[in-house]
Amino acid sequence: MFERIASAFAAVAGLAAMSIAPAHGQASDRVVTDHANSVLELTMDGIAPGGSVDLVLRQKLQDGWHVYWRNPGDSGLPLELSWELPSGFTTGETIYPAPHRIPVGPFVNYGHEGEPAFITTLTAPADVRPGDEVRIALSASWLICEETCVPEDGAFEIVAPIVDDPRPVPAVIAHARKTRDEAPAPWSGSLAVHAEPDGPALVLRSDDGVQLREPFHFFADAEGLTEPAAPQTAARTSDEAEVLRLEGGVAYKPEALRELTGTLAIGEGAARRDYRIVAARADGAAPAAASATPSSAAASGSSASSSFPPGEASGGSADMGVGGIAALLAFAFVGGAILNAMPCVFPIIFVKAASLVSSAHDTALVRRQGVVYAAGVVATFVALGGALLALRAGGEQLGWGFHLQSPALVAMSAALLFGVGLNLAGVFEVGSSLQNVGGGLAGRRGDAGAFFTGALAVFVAAPCVGPFLSAPLGAAAFLPPVVGLLIFVAIALGLAAPYVAISFSPALARRLPRPGPWMSTFKQAMSFPVFAASAYFIWVLSQQVGGEGLAIALLGLVALAFAAWLVGLGQRAGDERSGRRMSIAAAVIAFVAVAPIFTLAPSPSADGALAAKGGYGELTPVAFDPSAIASARAEGGVFVDFTAAWCVVCQFNKRTILARPAVRDLFRSHDVTLMAADWTRRDPAITTALEAFGANGVPLYVYYPPTGAPQVLPLPLSFRDIESAIENAQARTVAARRP
Repeated sequence: MFERIASAFAAVAGLAAMSIAPAHGQASDRVVTDHANSVLELTMDGIAPGGSVDLVLRQKLQDGWHVYWRNPGDSGLPLELSWELPSGFTTGETIYPAPHRIPVGPFVNYGHEGEPAFITTLTAPADVRPGDEVRIALSASWLICEETCVPEDGAFEIVAPIVDDPRPVPAVIAHARKTRDEAPAPWSGSLAVHAEPDGPALVLRSDDGVQLREPFHFFADAEGLTEPAAPQTAARTSDEAEVLRLEGGVAYKPEALRELTGTLAIGEGAARRDYRIVAARADGAAPAAASATPSSAAASGSSASSSFPPGEASGGSADMGVGGIAALLAFAFVGGAILNAMPCVFPIIFVKAASLVSSAHDTALVRRQGVVYAAGVVATFVALGGALLALRAGGEQLGWGFHLQSPALVAMSAALLFGVGLNLAGVFEVGSSLQNVGGGLAGRRGDAGAFFTGALAVFVAAPCVGPFLSAPLGAAAFLPPVVGLLIFVAIALGLAAPYVAISFSPALARRLPRPGPWMSTFKQAMSFPVFAASAYFIWVLSQQVGGEGLAIALLGLVALAFAAWLVGLGQRAGDERSGRRMSIAAAVIAFVAVAPIFTLAPSPSADGALAAKGGYGELTPVAFDPSAIASARAEGGVFVDFTAAWCVVCQFNKRTILARPAVRDLFRSHDVTLMAADWTRRDPAITTALEAFGANGVPLYVYYPPTGAPQVLPLPLSFRDIESAIENAQARTVAARRP
């Protein structure tokens, strides 16, 4: 079960080669890509002044592959058309073929197979002159899927004459007629939709005796309005009306529903009939049903499958199965535990080590702080994960680590770590008993410190997507919110588990050295890894804001250090009034130091690609450009490094693996282009590309061979895996060319 789900999230993206040849009259421009043969045609041999003619984009898809309807369902992307027309010419709305259900495990997509034809009506102005010629250009892009998903595109051009009496082109008209014949017929009868709490309820009355017999399915025009994979139930009322109840999707808001439009399919195969539904909202609840009939989710539609990552409008966690969800949660927990061994979390390990040593012989305190630390980790993971899911549901293109794409939050992370380092170095104290304050208060302060440390652990762990986490993080963004939050909780519990286990280990106190003066030295020594982590975040900030923003942050750190020094003076003064005055002064200075940080924003002058371009040794990468992959593949292949300055694993792999002379020689000998997709700052194109692979963060490494499907390389990255991917692809290419 899980292998199939993980395979679905590992969908492959690539751009196919284009072939452009101008056409004249009824001749067409044809584009042959890896999985489709596409042609743009006119239904007439010319265009009359003031007349209209159909433009037909016809595709012959590779067996087993499919493209998507205007509403792709749980996943996928619809056809996108961009026309370049002569002055005065206009195009109408594109007519799609009738959609079909395409089950994908627990999800359902809406799409087309075989030879779909898409029709757009072109209207000429009345003042064009017969004998002239006009150029009609089209840029089209589509997503085509089987076991993998590949974005393809093409540039088409037709040069057509202006004639008084254009003649039909029978073959093209036949393709257009098929699409028009399959277009939904208007519903004959009354229609109304009721906005119920769980989803729209469509009330139908037919003048032609049409009844909702299985299998049936309603395809909503609007993406996210309904759940494509959810059961649809039909019920007959006492007055012979039929009520079709639909489950609301992520975009469904009962108070905002004014109209329901879409296609209602009844029957299957040659007996299928499609009806165009345009239902206005009716007040009140839908009529009570006398009987109900659920639609058969498996009976209608195709059995073809897609592995494109499912969208937010999924069919519910129960459809995935208990085993699939349990596997994702297990991987999330193990991946969270492994985060403790990742470089980005090392500073927090040193902080916890200092805390553990200082209180290891107070068993009750160690255990309580272990639990509080875990609570801080879980609470912060849920807060960040919940924010990510909420923003994605609102249409934002974000992935895990999204908060580190904000310069203000990166600067705050640097400041927090810097403050923690100053505390460890002994500049000021947090959590100790001051002026003989009771032990209970000191304990509470210690708990607050443990909770804060857990929260900080999550912030510094965000740059890492370690082993086992790619699939859970990718799934969390697309599964229902409850399951997504459970995945974040599982990662958090894994991250906290080692420290909690140590906190509850009875043998720990017996193995640690006895308290003494050495503990102060040890605590101060632990400050330097934390300072190093703060410096790393400052370097990340430099990639985002440029020199002026970096100066603001550095001045803020200096002011923060001065404020901490004042706090320390007050704590050591022995005079409560003097200590209070210094603390107030320190608070004012700290506020003045931190406030400008919140104004930091990405600077246009900052080289956002610097983090991606540097560190590759003698290899010089090109910037990520999806439209350039096709031509680069033709020359030998493309290796895409999805990276970010704030991703510690990315930087480690870059300098220890990708910068090796052996990798340089391998790429040069096989004419492989290195492409760096730098996600340090928000980039919707990179976010979309990551989602196409089921990824929700970096690092991600993808090799596009000259021919065939791209390959996602496993983590942790190794030279052997890179070499194997490139040489195996070359061997397949050579074998395919043999007679």
